[in-house]
Amino acid sequence: MDNQEALQRTLNRARRALQILEEEKASYGIRVPVDLQIELEEKQKEITSLEVRLSQLQGKHPASLPDNLPRYNDVFVGRKQEIARCLEALSPEERGWGVTIDGIGGMGKTALALEVAHLARQQALFDAYLFVSAKTTRLSIEGVRQETLALSSLDSFCREFAKGLGETDIVKMTDATERRRALLDALRGRRTLLIWDNLETLNAEERDMIAEFLRKLPTPNKAIITSRRRTGESAVTIRLDRLLEAEALELMKEKGRSHPRLAQELNATKPEILTALYEASGGNPLALDWTLGQVAHKGYSISVALERLRNAAKSPDLYGFLFADAAQTLFEKDRTVLSALVVFLTPAKTAALADATDLAITEIQVSLERLVTLSLVNDVDGERFGLHPLTRTYIRAVVGGTDTVVTAPLSGIRFDSAAQRKVLRYWVDFAQKYGGNSKDAYKTHDKLEAEWQNLEGVATTLREMASIPGALKDRQAAQMLIDLENALFNFLWFRGYWDEVVRLGEWVYQAGKALGQWSDASWDAYHVASIYYFRAETDRAASWAAQMAEAMERGGSRWGKAVAIQLQGLIAKQRQDWAEAERLYQEALAIYRELEDEYCEAIALNSLGEVARSQGHYDRAESYYKQALAIEEKLGNKESQATYCAGLGNLALDRDRPSEARPWCERELVLAQEVGRQDLVADAQAGLAQVMEKEERYTEALSLAQSALDIRERLRDQGLDFSRRLVERLRRKAEME
Repeated sequence: MDNQEALQRTLNRARRALQILEEEKASYGIRVPVDLQIELEEKQKEITSLEVRLSQLQGKHPASLPDNLPRYNDVFVGRKQEIARCLEALSPEERGWGVTIDGIGGMGKTALALEVAHLARQQALFDAYLFVSAKTTRLSIEGVRQETLALSSLDSFCREFAKGLGETDIVKMTDATERRRALLDALRGRRTLLIWDNLETLNAEERDMIAEFLRKLPTPNKAIITSRRRTGESAVTIRLDRLLEAEALELMKEKGRSHPRLAQELNATKPEILTALYEASGGNPLALDWTLGQVAHKGYSISVALERLRNAAKSPDLYGFLFADAAQTLFEKDRTVLSALVVFLTPAKTAALADATDLAITEIQVSLERLVTLSLVNDVDGERFGLHPLTRTYIRAVVGGTDTVVTAPLSGIRFDSAAQRKVLRYWVDFAQKYGGNSKDAYKTHDKLEAEWQNLEGVATTLREMASIPGALKDRQAAQMLIDLENALFNFLWFRGYWDEVVRLGEWVYQAGKALGQWSDASWDAYHVASIYYFRAETDRAASWAAQMAEAMERGGSRWGKAVAIQLQGLIAKQRQDWAEAERLYQEALAIYRELEDEYCEAIALNSLGEVARSQGHYDRAESYYKQALAIEEKLGNKESQATYCAGLGNLALDRDRPSEARPWCERELVLAQEVGRQDLVADAQAGLAQVMEKEERYTEALSLAQSALDIRERLRDQGLDFSRRLVERLRRKAEME
C-alpha cells in the first residue's frame, strides 16, 4: 500500500505539472516553442508510465502495458543473492544501464533474467517489459534443436523492441541508424526493461554495436543482457556459477512434482547418489534438468542417467550444446591452458600454469582473459583460475579421443594430449621434489598437503590413461603413476591418508606387473600390506605380504627380500606366533647387518623388542628397543626415534612404571608431531593419558585419550578398541572427580 500511495502522489504531481505546461502552451497560440513541446511530450510519457505502473500495483494488467515476457512455468530455485543484486542494479538510483548475466551454457542465465523481470513486474518497477532472444538452438531430451526465428543483429533487436512498444513508424524505417536513434528517443520519459538474451551467438561487431546502444540508453530505462561471453561495460556483471547442493536437491524435488516416475526414482535413490549427481553436473541446472529428463521421459534409473552424464561420449548433445559457442574461437595456446587446467583440480595461479605448460606468463594471461570471457574458465579470488566440472569432463573426453564426442557440435576444438601429459609430468616432479623417503622429507609435507587434491586427481588420471587394471594402454602413464606413488607414500602414511595408500598401492602394484617391473610391484604390495597390518586386518596383510614376496623373488634385491622376510614376521607376530616371528626377524636382521644397513637393522631390533615385550620378557625387550634407538639417534631419523620411544614408553606402562613412561611418551609426542606421523601422535597421547590416569588426573587424561581416539577412528588403527575402552574408563572416573 505504501508503494501505491507514493506512486499515486508522484502521479498527482506529474499531472499538475502537465496542467501547468499545457496552460503555458495555450498562451503561445500556434507558435509553441520546440523545447516546451518536447517537455510536454516527455511529461505525457511520464504520466502514462506512472499510470501503467500504478495499475500493476493494483493487480491490473492494462492493455497499454507492453509485455512479451515468455510464459513462466518452469521451476526456479535459489539464486537469492544474484536476484537481489539484479534488482538493485535495475533501480533508478543505480547509474549504470543494467545487468549483464554471463556464465557457461545451461547455468540458468535466461531463467534468472526472467525471474528478475517477473519480480520487477510484481513491484511495478517499469512500464514495459520486453524480451528478445538471439538464441539459435535449444536442448531437449532428444537432442539439440535449431530455432528458426533467431535474431542476428542490433537492428533486428531494435525492430522487435519498437514493435513491442507499438512504435510502428520506427519498425517501418529503412535506415538502421535512424531506427536506433528513433528508438532511443521513444524511450525517453519511459521506464522500460529490455532483456537481450543469448548475445553470445552474435558476432563481435554486433555485440560492440549493442554495447554502444546500451551506453546511450536514456535513464531510467534499464536492460538485462545474458551471454556466455563476459561483457557488461557500464553495467553490473553477474557471473552465474553452480547451484548450491541444497538448491540442486530442491530443484530435483520440484521437478519430481511434475513427473511421478521421477519422484518415485528420487525417493528410492540413496542420498549419496543424489550428491554424486549434483557433483557430476557441477551444479549446472541444465545438466541436472537433462539428466532428470532421462529418468522422467526415457525410463532410465537415476544411476544410469548419472553414468550418462559422467560419460561425455554418451551425451554428445549435452556437451556440444554447453560449449558449442566456443568451438570456433579457441587458439592453440587457449587449448594448452585448458588442458593444463583439466589437471589442476583446484584453482591455479598464472605462475603455476606457466611452470606446468612452459608458456610465458603473458601468454597465459592473454589466454586466460579470452577463456574467462568465453565462460570456459572461472576466475576466482586471488587471481586463481579453474574449470567448471562439466568443462573438465568434456575436455578430458576430447583429449582421450572418444570418437562419439568428436562428432559432437564441438568438433572444431582440437586438443593435443601432449599438453596434458606435460602438466601431469609437472605434478609428478612436484611430488618428487617435496616427497620421498629421506629422513627430512617430512619438512616439506605441508607442500604436498596443500596440493593433495591436485596430486590425487593426477593419480586418477594416470591410472585411467594407463587402463589399470586391464590391458596396459599407456606405458608412460603407468611409469608416471609409479613415480608419483613412490614420492607420496611417506607423506600419505605420516599424514594419515591410509585409504589412499591402499588405493594407490593397489594401482601401482598392477602397473608394475604390467610393465614387468617386479621390484616396483613388490614395494607397492609392501605398502598395502603395511596399512592392513597397522589396521590389524591380518589376513589381508598376509595376502599382500605373499604377493610382495612373490614379486621380490622375480625381480628384487637381497635387501628387498630381507624386508619381505621381516614383513612375514610382522604377520606372524600379529597372529601371536612368537617363535615364528622371532625366527623371521632374526633372519632379516642377519641380512641387514651383512649389508651394513643400520636403518633396517634398527627396525629389526625394534621388531624383536615387540616380540619380547608381548611375551613378558621385559629386560630383553628394553635392550632391543634401546639398541634401535641408539642407532637412530646416530643417524638422526626423528620418525624412527619416535617409534622406538613408543616401544620404551609402552614397556614402562606394562611394568606399571608411569613415572618412567612419562618422559618416553612426551619425547615420542614431540617427535611425532614434528614429523607429522599421526599414528604415533595417537600412541603418545594414549600413553600419556595412561600415565595421568595413574596420577589420578582423570580430566586431563580424558582429553588426551579422546584426541588419540579421534585419530585412530579416522585411521582405523589397530589400537582403536584399546582407545575406546580407555576413553570410557577415564570418562567414568572424570565424572566421579
